[in-house]
Amino acid sequence: MQTKSNPSFLTLILMISFASVNAVLFTPALPAIAKFFAIADSTAQLTITWFLIGYAAGQLIYGPIANRFGRKPALYAGIILQILSSLLCVLAGWMHVYSVLVLGRLLLALGAGVGLKMTFTLVNEIYEPDMARQKLAYLMLAFAITPGLGVMAGGFLASHFDWTSTFYAGAIYGLVLLALTTQLPETKKELDYDALKLNHLINGYVTQFKNLTLMTGGLLMGGAACFIYVFAALGPFIAINMMGMDVASYGTANILPPIGLALGSLASAQLSKKFKPTFIVNLGITIAFIASIAMFMLMLIKLPALLTLFVPMMLCYLGSALVFPNASTQAMSATADKAHGSAVMNFVNMGLVTVVVLSMGAIPMNPFLLPAIFLGVCVFMAALNKLAFK
Repeated sequence: MQTKSNPSFLTLILMISFASVNAVLFTPALPAIAKFFAIADSTAQLTITWFLIGYAAGQLIYGPIANRFGRKPALYAGIILQILSSLLCVLAGWMHVYSVLVLGRLLLALGAGVGLKMTFTLVNEIYEPDMARQKLAYLMLAFAITPGLGVMAGGFLASHFDWTSTFYAGAIYGLVLLALTTQLPETKKELDYDALKLNHLINGYVTQFKNLTLMTGGLLMGGAACFIYVFAALGPFIAINMMGMDVASYGTANILPPIGLALGSLASAQLSKKFKPTFIVNLGITIAFIASIAMFMLMLIKLPALLTLFVPMMLCYLGSALVFPNASTQAMSATADKAHGSAVMNFVNMGLVTVVVLSMGAIPMNPFLLPAIFLGVCVFMAALNKLAFK
């Protein structure tokens, strides 16, 4: 029987996956959204860009809120905002106003962003260090798989219903998570009444932004995350509009890349016993670089989308899974203030992703844009890793 000191593993899985599933659940419907609102594909991608902006900003706000009011009130606030924002996205369809959809996605990200940060906080506060590492290892494997399941579910919904069904599904996700979080323990026994004071926030964050190792680690994590979010933004248009893949098949095929992420997570855990983080990061970058070249070559010979896009993406995800945990380990080892440090690290991480996705709007859509961006990201990460972590 579940006790207060031992939270449900299902609750933790849904929490850690909250933002990532909400980020991609609707992506199979992106071409339909562009058609519905009679907008360009690049304009439709603003729903991804503004989500990332909200996600990045949310990393800086939930730590202080959780310290001031408690862990559970912070969770409730974020989840309720996600539910209401999902319904606002549905309302955008009823109103036929695209700007309302973009606003809804921004607010949705601000809400859903509570899940990842509070999962790490609660696990580390509830469990002893050894047990916490074990729990987080299993949670990260689940975290690797759930976005793919989310896209698959989105593909089913978008092909059998209209695009708004994906946001109804997001709202239901939030309601289920809200009910489950009521059973969580409150781990913040003494509230910090100064947590939201401006000078307290400024001093804490300015110190972290001056930390070169922390910033570099965040940028490496952002480079790894680019593979996920750039594919989420470009993949539907390339596969469905340019390669003739149907929406349901696109959703199903999206289970392949997260398999690479899961395999990479397992490989990273084993490699970390024998090799330094810098070596594992370089290995991950090399795998992603080779996969990006393979994607480019497969596009030249015009093979089906399953082989051209999804098999190379599985390898790109595998490479990113080697980069992400090792870059974060190096970054967090350089700061004593873990709360502000993790917030800044994740802000830089998602901030880079936002800049990359936003810049795509200035480039005409074509299939080769995807591997070209990935190759550029690989070069950027390799240079960072060599300069900062010699």
